[in-house]
Amino acid sequence: MTRPDLVLDSDVLIEILRGRPNAGQWLNSLGSQAVGISVLTRMEILQGARNRQEQTTLIAQLNHYELVLLDAGDAIQALRWFETYHLSYGVGIMDCLIAASALRIGQPFYTFNVRHYRSFTALQAQEPYSRGTIP
Repeated sequence: MTRPDLVLDSDVLIEILRGRPNAGQWLNSLGSQAVGISVLTRMEILQGARNRQEQTTLIAQLNHYELVLLDAGDAIQALRWFETYHLSYGVGIMDCLIAASALRIGQPFYTFNVRHYRSFTALQAQEPYSRGTIP
């Protein structure tokens, strides 16, 4: 398993999987960069499958992304963030865990929920592109 050049949050990956034109253009602009997703993001996406056929299709699509695993240090970092920022910024448990693994590998983290992560100053959280109005 190689270390990805960047990590996607679930909301960005959903845009890509739904075939949104802006998402596809942005993804194509990355060229040969290795794109990673958290193991938790993968599980979130698979949780949305309504049947075995959808699950199989999703697994095939998700296999194109490098998997970012969690380690014990990620859990401790996520716990600290959750205790500190859950009430003030509305970050959830999954947000904290996904962001902690992205921080550990030291790569940019792309999300549409930048405001949730603004307090995680060491995390390189940024929007991949402006969504504007989504039909």
